[in-house]
Amino acid sequence: MVAVLLWLGGAVPARADAPAPPPDLSVLTGQLARAASRAAAADLEVRLERARRHGLSPTARLLERGAMAHLADGKALGAVEDLNDALVLQPDIAILWRDRAQARLAARDLTGAVADLGVALQRDGQDAVAWRLLSAVEEQRGDWQAAEKAWQRVMALDPMVEGGRANGERLHLKAFGRPT
Repeated sequence: MVAVLLWLGGAVPARADAPAPPPDLSVLTGQLARAASRAAAADLEVRLERARRHGLSPTARLLERGAMAHLADGKALGAVEDLNDALVLQPDIAILWRDRAQARLAARDLTGAVADLGVALQRDGQDAVAWRLLSAVEEQRGDWQAAEKAWQRVMALDPMVEGGRANGERLHLKAFGRPT
């Protein structure tokens, strides 16, 4: 027999063994934009990455880990294949698109990397890491204005990013030929 309890207080308390809900990305992103130090920003970056990976299924997590191992071994095409499989399982998870873009960049597939970043940023336009990766890809493609524009988004989302101002000035000079 199953007992049903009615809570007069309204909300049912969470079970001690229940997983915590993911942190709100918009709250963390706002905190990152207002971080007072590089250390605080680094902590928020880690928390954002964890939150973005929260919705991955166990199988997608395994495929993602395999992809990262392939990248570490210099096997970019193996990483792309693993991430292809993960995206079949969970095409709605933006970070998988970003991860495949990174793998495609390592495989020198710049067009594929830009396409994947387009999907990732359409799903999560507040992802400073994806904007940073897009800036790097556009730099490799020689599109300095696109690289500089993407870097401006990085700086808006993560003003404490390491080397941020210097990289922005360098990209601006490459894009427009004059100092900022």
